[in-house]
Amino acid sequence: MIGRKNYYGSGSVVSAQLASRAWTITATAARAGLNPLTYLTAYLDESARAAGTAPTGHALTRFLPWAASTDDLATWAHDPRPTPEPQPTTSGGDARPAGDSHCGPAP
Repeated sequence: MIGRKNYYGSGSVVSAQLASRAWTITATAARAGLNPLTYLTAYLDESARAAGTAPTGHALTRFLPWAASTDDLATWAHDPRPTPEPQPTTSGGDARPAGDSHCGPAP
């Protein structure tokens, strides 16, 4: 049972609570049109700048999707990973990799 394995965690209540919080945060970000990875990275960066403590007050309010600035929302909506370049396609001919001559000639 995949669901059971995912929900059970390490068997501790604290593990289940942490998982539910992480899923709630990422689902809220996704429903607000944000990229969850970008959103969480920004939050964790802010925590690191605050000496490893969670943001409070205005610094925390900044991360509420309904209270965030339009600039933050636009930044968090983008995927930070580079888009892979499209690979060239071959047209017809032999589909074997170059140098694979042990199979004999192409039919």
